Amino acid sequence: MSSFSEDDIRRAAEVREWLVKEVTNKKEELDKLRNTLQIVDSLLKRTSFISASNLESSASNLKNRNTQQYQSLDDDEETTQQETQMNSVTKSPSDKNKLSNSQGVEIRSLKRAKDNLLISNAEYTPAFVRIALTDDMNLNINTPPFKTFFLNRILEGMKTKDKEKVQKGELGESEIIDYKVDNDEDGKINSVMISNYRERERLNEIFNTATWVFTRMLEKGN
Repeated sequence: MSSFSEDDIRRAAEVREWLVKEVTNKKEELDKLRNTLQIVDSLLKRTSFISASNLESSASNLKNRNTQQYQSLDDDEETTQQETQMNSVTKSPSDKNKLSNSQGVEIRSLKRAKDNLLISNAEYTPAFVRIALTDDMNLNINTPPFKTFFLNRILEGMKTKDKEKVQKGELGESEIIDYKVDNDEDGKINSVMISNYRERERLNEIFNTATWVFTRMLEKGN
């Protein structure tokens, strides 16, 4: 019967430790990829850029179309053909998406997927979201796709939906989502404050979209 030396056992232990670390890292990477996939799926569902009749059944062709669509969001400052469709909100206290006012301030860390670079330790309550960028983030308010996509498409899209609900008597004026960007005189973004988001689904969309947008801005800066 063969036996293992102490060196073999030590190396095996080191390999096991490395494998455990890799499994943990891959799980975190998989979670981030799923979040990114959620953004892509959301964009595909809401866009008028690709009509349903033009979608091809081939998986390879679909992948190419998705890549082209995402690239158009990065490079086109206008992003005029992206449509933001928000989910409806009810005022019933039993609404599962609505957050309880009893919750306190919570923290969500927004990180770049490829290297876990911390972008923001965002604070949120049922009433507001505050995404304050870390001190080493030097992102300008005019760098796309911050205004063209995050502000004009996502947040303004939510606001438009809320205003439509006000006209239908389904929402009060004071409940309309609102936002404010804090930036210095040179345009450097300090934080983004969003109030009246109201839904857990909206909260997740804000975090996922903000992470993607700030990541793209970092890449453009580099």
